[in-house]
Amino acid sequence: MNKELSKIITVMKLTYERDISIYDEAFIMNALERRCIVIGAINADQYCNFLEKNKNEADHFFGSLHITFSQFFRDSITFAALEQNVFHNIIAHKPEGSEIRIWSAGCSSGQEAYSIAMLLSEISEARGHQIRFRIFATDISKEALADGIAGVYDQHAVQNVKLKQLNKYFTKQGNTYTIIPELRQCVNFSTYDLLDPSTANPPESIYGDFDIVICCNVLIYYKPNLQQLIIKKLQQALSTFGYLVTDESEKMLVQNCAKVQNIEIPTTVFENKIGRGV
Repeated sequence: MNKELSKIITVMKLTYERDISIYDEAFIMNALERRCIVIGAINADQYCNFLEKNKNEADHFFGSLHITFSQFFRDSITFAALEQNVFHNIIAHKPEGSEIRIWSAGCSSGQEAYSIAMLLSEISEARGHQIRFRIFATDISKEALADGIAGVYDQHAVQNVKLKQLNKYFTKQGNTYTIIPELRQCVNFSTYDLLDPSTANPPESIYGDFDIVICCNVLIYYKPNLQQLIIKKLQQALSTFGYLVTDESEKMLVQNCAKVQNIEIPTTVFENKIGRGV
């Protein structure tokens, strides 16, 4: 670790009681470079001196480490696998009338969770009977969670949503689209830190046993040892016949750390091997 980075980490920890050492060093350095440009600092030392005396800048720097970018139906291959294969397998293994449980970990503003809710609603309609499901969406950003709870998105945010889904699951007002109440009530948003050592799953969910755990574009920002801890927690939260869904950039991390098996080579969907005798 270089001296500049070490100094930044120390200032954030001792002055503002915020531990940023958990993040990947290259990720922190990229954030530092962006903040230097914003405030006009010519180097890391100058930025560090400014940071030490400016709590507002500490808040901005810390906030820049929380990636809240998300999209509806972000990976078309993954969502196709969920729709055509995974959900039907889950339903086949569930006792009739039981609830499908899903955890969207690092959910940002809820696009991922609502995408899943739309798919399950459509599958339920196609089967001609109600499929009970509950989605627990968690993030450490209270601002992102507030946006997810509100369920209001601009025109750019819904560009991956099919027209039929837009008309059915959103109400349009001007250039904004709002998730209908019937879909919003299927998603439970709550604050949760994946590195919390005292819990195995989100407290709001009461217990784990999730049929699907989705964690995309989260792992890559943490140090390798913490990536392993998070992956272990995610897998332990799965049911015996559960599935772990990740991002393409994190596919190898999951394959190397978790006892899972890729269901199809092009996808980032993995089935749980623990308890299956695989």
